Amino acid sequence: MNIKQRIRALQRRLQQSWRGYSFATPGEADYQQVWAEAVTLIPPRADPANRQRNLELAVFSLHGLHLLPGQIFSFWRSVPAPTLKNGYLPGPAFSRGKVIQDVGGGLCLISTNLYNTFLQAGLEILERHNHSIDPYGEARFFPLGRDAMVYYGYKDLLVRNDRKVPLSLSLELNDTQLRSTLSSSQPMPHRPELKSEIVQEWPAPGPQGMPGYRTETRRWEAGRQTYHDTSTYAACEHRYG
Repeated sequence: MNIKQRIRALQRRLQQSWRGYSFATPGEADYQQVWAEAVTLIPPRADPANRQRNLELAVFSLHGLHLLPGQIFSFWRSVPAPTLKNGYLPGPAFSRGKVIQDVGGGLCLISTNLYNTFLQAGLEILERHNHSIDPYGEARFFPLGRDAMVYYGYKDLLVRNDRKVPLSLSLELNDTQLRSTLSSSQPMPHRPELKSEIVQEWPAPGPQGMPGYRTETRRWEAGRQTYHDTSTYAACEHRYG
């Protein structure tokens, strides 16, 4: 991690404090009403042991978070900074259209999984970023247009519990999949309808490359649109899946 990332992370925390954000805290509750859940299969990649270690560290920090009405979930407020000192190892990550090895690589699998759970629960998405490219095609671990990239100091996943009841987050991880569940003491008032679609496509730059896309994701609840987001993925020269 470089000094710029540390400075940006501090700046973001100061901005959030100035805005008066209240964040999710540990406090697992035995809620029986499941509001939403998402299952993400862990794709076979290089250095599976390193990536699994990174995922385990993040899951340990995220499991059992309690989100009171009005409180905000922040990936980087809950997950320790991705450094060797914090126990993270080099893993796969995207950078400028390429897949590289970076300390803490693989954490986007968790943020993507959580984004889809929060979407299904109808919560307010304050900040979310898609990956710059879609290098895996049909082998991708997320529905196109519904990934969530995180990069310490620069890109976070921020979600507000704009409901009137507390929510509890639980995660289960094994060698093949990650499951996140959001539960409450009361049943969910409305089940949102989600739709993600490709609205534009660019050709791959070569026979070994992948196309680029622009997608739109929309959410409706009780006939009213409550979320709309656009994602753009640049065409890339190589397929990594």
